[in-house]
Amino acid sequence: MSAEIPTIEDVENSTMGGRIQMARAARGLSSKQLALRIGVLPKTLGNWERDRSEPRINRLQEIANILNVSLVWLLGGDVENSEMELDAKFDETASLAIKLDMLMDMQQRMATLLCDVQGEVARLQSEIDDGSLNS
Repeated sequence: MSAEIPTIEDVENSTMGGRIQMARAARGLSSKQLALRIGVLPKTLGNWERDRSEPRINRLQEIANILNVSLVWLLGGDVENSEMELDAKFDETASLAIKLDMLMDMQQRMATLLCDVQGEVARLQSEIDDGSLNS
């Protein structure tokens, strides 16, 4: 997924929600992925991106950290370093996002496997307790 880095004009004319959306897109993250990472519902993030509501400052800091942008930029669109900041962090963040997605997938598969093993152990224990294993 290739996302264009926003221009200075884009950032100057954007709202806080627009800046969140631009930085998220520049990182190649879906709104669902970002919402999951900051611990909110996708609908909540959508409301922030459409400027229907605003996140609390602690959430803004989380968003800034995840998107590798400054809190000042999110709040006011400080454009002096925004393009350089987005461009410099894009490759690193995209790589980490891919690794995180892989880890989340591995965690899901491991959880499924653990549940399967736990079920088998419980079944075997039940057979041992019933004495049907020796028959």
